[in-house]
Amino acid sequence: MSQPENIEIVKLNKQQILDADVFSGISPKSMRQVFGSWIIFVVIVAMLVIFAPEMSMSFIWSTLAVLALFTVAMFAQSRISEGWPAVLALEEKLLVVRDPFKREFFKVNPALVTQAEPTVIKPNKKAIAVHLDPQQLSDADKDVLSQAVWPRDDQLLALAHFISRERACEKIHTFVKSAQ
Repeated sequence: MSQPENIEIVKLNKQQILDADVFSGISPKSMRQVFGSWIIFVVIVAMLVIFAPEMSMSFIWSTLAVLALFTVAMFAQSRISEGWPAVLALEEKLLVVRDPFKREFFKVNPALVTQAEPTVIKPNKKAIAVHLDPQQLSDADKDVLSQAVWPRDDQLLALAHFISRERACEKIHTFVKSAQ
C-alpha cells in the first residue's frame, strides 16, 4: 500500500475560494477599490477629452474606445467577487497558490508546516515562506514542490499584497496549531 501524498496540486472553484479562510492575497474589497478608482479615472479622462476645445472627433472616439476596451478587459479578468488569494485554508488543509489565473493551489497537510515567515523574493517582491518539515517529505512531495513558480525543496512561497506579512504568518501559525 502506498503512502498518501502530503502535498498535491488542486484546482478550486469560485465557491470553494469564497468559503475558504484567506490568510494572504488580494481581497475582494481591494479589487473593488481598484476597479472603483479605475472607473473614476475613466470618467475624468473622458470628460477632459470630450470637453477639451478643438479636439477632433476621431481622437475623442478613439480615446473613448481605448478606455472602454481597457475597462472591459480589467473587469473580465479582475475576479472582483473572490479576489486573488495567495495562502488560504480549506477543509483543514493549507493551500498556497500555484497559478492564480487557473485557481490552482498546493494543498498541504498542516502537520508538515514548521513555520511561516515573511521573506523577499529577489529582487524586491514581498512574500511569505511556508516552511515544511524535510524529514516528512516523500520523493513524490518533492516532485510536486518542484512545480512551484519559485521552486524550493522544503518551502512554498506566496506573494503578499495589501496585508502585513507578519499578521498573515501569525494567522497561518494559529491555523496550523489548531489543525494538529
